Amino acid sequence: MNILRANSSTARTILAAAAAIACASPTMGITSFFDGVFNNSDWAVTTITNANGTGSFVMGAQSPAGGNPNEFRRVSHALNATGPNSLLVGVHLKANAFYNPAISGAISSIAYSEDSINFSSQGGNGQGTGLAILQSGRYYLLRNPILVMPYSGFSTWSPNVAGSISASDLHEITNTGTINSASNPDFSASGGVMQLGFWRGNSGNISYDTSCGIDNWNVRIIPAPGALALAGIGGLMAARRRR
Repeated sequence: MNILRANSSTARTILAAAAAIACASPTMGITSFFDGVFNNSDWAVTTITNANGTGSFVMGAQSPAGGNPNEFRRVSHALNATGPNSLLVGVHLKANAFYNPAISGAISSIAYSEDSINFSSQGGNGQGTGLAILQSGRYYLLRNPILVMPYSGFSTWSPNVAGSISASDLHEITNTGTINSASNPDFSASGGVMQLGFWRGNSGNISYDTSCGIDNWNVRIIPAPGALALAGIGGLMAARRRR
């Protein structure tokens, strides 16, 4: 067997496959995560407060009816403000929502959406919300934009949407409630495995309670240019080695 000829043929095959993948529709590489049922076993919440929010708590559980259209997750907060700028954040992570950039490719951007409702007619914005990511032991929250749900527009189920999210739009929150805008998740192919979910938060100078809902949670991860082609080459090389 002519090894040079075989290698040349393999190279041509790989290059042709890469070109075809690169020219394919960009939607081919999108990875989507969705939940419209919110089984309690599928979700876990971590409560984070700052020093002036000590004693605050978060509750999150499935409600079997009243969602958009059926089941949803109800999130209740009790902010215990012991000083100015008290903070309460609940980070809700989905048990099976993982993305590995090293395997699935670097991330160009993320699109996030949920349906939100505010059950309380008191003033304020209900709860802040948005995408949450756990990566390498650190929590990152969508801060640009922060999605809110004032009662005037969210007394019934309404969409809350953020598109074209970049890594710099997500800021780390420490276990003491400090938000660091300079610390962001790693969207590159060398980034660690990400667990996905959402966050809900309240802050202020006085104590108060909020009760809101979430339904139709959806995260769409858009791959970086060339990520799909590289994944295709990797698959072809692996197949060639198995022969």
